[in-house]
Amino acid sequence: MGNILTFIKKLKESGYEEVDEKFGIFVDFEGNNLESEADGSDKELSTKIEEKLNSSYELLEFLKNYGAGGKQMIMEASSKPGDAEVQNEAWNKMVPLVYSLLDLKKMTDSLNEMVPEVLEKMWEVKTSRESLSLIDVFKKNMFLVIQLGKILDYDMRFDALKMSAPSIPNDISYVKRQFTIRSKNNTANIAEEYSEVLNIQNLEGLSMFYINPTPALNSIIAIITKFFENGETKDEPLDLIVSFCKVCIKILDSDIRSKFQKFGTIGMIHRIMVATTLLYDHLHADGVFVKESPISIKLVVDLLEDEAGIRRKRTRSRGKSPPKPTDEDVPAGDRNSMHEVVEQSRNLLSVLKYSNKHLKSETTPKSVELMFSKIF
Repeated sequence: MGNILTFIKKLKESGYEEVDEKFGIFVDFEGNNLESEADGSDKELSTKIEEKLNSSYELLEFLKNYGAGGKQMIMEASSKPGDAEVQNEAWNKMVPLVYSLLDLKKMTDSLNEMVPEVLEKMWEVKTSRESLSLIDVFKKNMFLVIQLGKILDYDMRFDALKMSAPSIPNDISYVKRQFTIRSKNNTANIAEEYSEVLNIQNLEGLSMFYINPTPALNSIIAIITKFFENGETKDEPLDLIVSFCKVCIKILDSDIRSKFQKFGTIGMIHRIMVATTLLYDHLHADGVFVKESPISIKLVVDLLEDEAGIRRKRTRSRGKSPPKPTDEDVPAGDRNSMHEVVEQSRNLLSVLKYSNKHLKSETTPKSVELMFSKIF
């Protein structure tokens, strides 16, 4: 992906080795007025992303409530292969279910396809104003930064919900098998609105998507990788991804954190921090675990373990972190959100451990391998 050594050198010269004060930016994920600061094509892009996000959130509710999916229907149909009524009932219920999974995949891919456009738009501002620092680019394009963060957050939430619905691959396989059988005897009848899913190519693509532990993350990695390979700018957008991660780290590790009103927003920032860390690991030839990485994986892990209430000897020196609230400090209505953030932090540690690309590389320091060996 271009001159990686030059890119690393540039990051070092820019002060990326430590998270300094310049990354101490308040990114107002809770505000509603940032879009008014955009104009022209920027506002058009921001509005387009927001519309897709709203549709995506509705589909996430479907995934959140997926539960056991078609497990019971499939079991009943399998136990009564000669009962046409049971077979037809299962078919008529499973096809719409799998169609919704197709709809969700299409929306996820469509949303992720907006990311290269966001990165390109932000980098245009940087290249058109040579004196503008990356942090100034963030401040000038805060509405796009927030939209990028929301997309990454959506992907992380999608993958977490998908992991809690293990029956999805089997549900898709059932419909694929039944479609093959029914196509031979002309009984693959279904309402016209669901016909798109009854296509072997679509069903196989759906199977490949959902069988992956982190399908949304894989989708965005594939899309950005293609963008890097085909675009004129290759390594440069990594500057923006690294900077976004640094901003998240600084928020979580400073008093900026206290400016947010909702614990759910803190959870969102954790998810974006992990998403940008994993993106860098997959997109950079050397990954995030090497000593030269501009993102300190040890600091990312420390922050998650602090949030999760895991105490161990620290792997690096850190400044004084803001105190974490206790149940007594939090209004009763917000305590569930606080506990969700704690539980999520434990899950994000597992995501970091199992969804990376370079942890087992020879270049990974032994101390980092040891740190991850203690994560379950």
